[in-house]
Amino acid sequence: MNIRSGLIALAVLSAAAPTFAQETPKQGGTFTYMIPADAPPSLDGHRETTYATVHTAAPFYSTLIRINPENPSSTTDFVCDLCTTMPQPSDDGKIYTFRIRDGVKFHDGSPLTAADVAASWNAIIHPPETTTSARESYYIMVDKVEAPDSSTVVFRLKFATGAFLPALADPFAWIYKKEILDKDPRWYERNVMGSGPFKFAGYEIGQSIKGERNPDYYHQGLPRLDGFTGIYAEKQAVRVEAIRADRAVMEFRGLPPAARDQLVKELGDKLTVQESDWNCGNLVTPNHKKKPFDDVRVRRALLLAVDQWHGAPALAKIANVHTVGGIVFPGSALQICRYLADRRVEQNRAPCHPAGGADGSMVRGDAQRQLRCRPRSQLRGRRQSTDGHAEIPAAIGLYRKLRNV
Repeated sequence: MNIRSGLIALAVLSAAAPTFAQETPKQGGTFTYMIPADAPPSLDGHRETTYATVHTAAPFYSTLIRINPENPSSTTDFVCDLCTTMPQPSDDGKIYTFRIRDGVKFHDGSPLTAADVAASWNAIIHPPETTTSARESYYIMVDKVEAPDSSTVVFRLKFATGAFLPALADPFAWIYKKEILDKDPRWYERNVMGSGPFKFAGYEIGQSIKGERNPDYYHQGLPRLDGFTGIYAEKQAVRVEAIRADRAVMEFRGLPPAARDQLVKELGDKLTVQESDWNCGNLVTPNHKKKPFDDVRVRRALLLAVDQWHGAPALAKIANVHTVGGIVFPGSALQICRYLADRRVEQNRAPCHPAGGADGSMVRGDAQRQLRCRPRSQLRGRRQSTDGHAEIPAAIGLYRKLRNV
């Protein structure tokens, strides 16, 4: 079961700036925020998947492309970071050629070239035996990454797919220095050397991470801050108190509704709450080696029997849970069936079945296959079994009874 959840960011504002929208960006100052962990497992974005790493070290690094920061909830709005323009694919969608900005420097003053970009992506897609890449499987479509010259990077795909650019915009896909990777592929697990908006200024394990403004940053006028401090605090009470006492101005990952509402009540217009969508997966994994879960129809029926639509509002009282989703965001061009995204549709639809035809035709999932949802009126309802457990819906084609095993 996947729930589309609201990510809540809390920010303490001065009395002169009641909302983000009304505030004019200013130059200078140090930004202090909370990181809800005692420490990241490592500093290597290629290896890790946790927010503790990305909240710690992302300000030090560049990426090839990224989601437009002015439109962060989009699944299709990609912009360049190190590249100059978003490329149009060639060879029937199997070749992407990126031009790399001139004059970009690593924080040690050395130039960043296409060779560094290609080496970083090869470490992600084809990691050496001594290292781990958490997102290696994202790039099964990639055959080669090449740097034919100092300002050009070419991705050659095995097959064309619309999943390539979204995968390329992963926020953990940091660009490392090729010279360092060649000497020690694991150096970045315990060290920092990037080309991003902030330069490394200090790290105390379990205490804080600090960065200072990079004067050579390639995006003109940025960053506006002089520096930042990220404070580690695994306990929620510590983070809440830091916000309350103005020792920190933001908590990016979010707090549960009760803590959020208490801070809003206490701080009033000094606090702003921002919400955005993200994917949160709540997983139930049956033992498929044990009956009746060895039957795929039973596993499918169990999935369909979970009432996500009533579960989401209940969970929303204690967690940042909102719209019910699926494998991809509701509203995305890749969504399979709209009933996952809209309760009003779900009330009149039943489980999706691969098919065509006019009755209940829905959206295209991958432009290759059309799914339709049978109107609920065509389906028989649930029957109650003699032992008190709900029987599998007859419409799915199962007539088993659920029992504890």
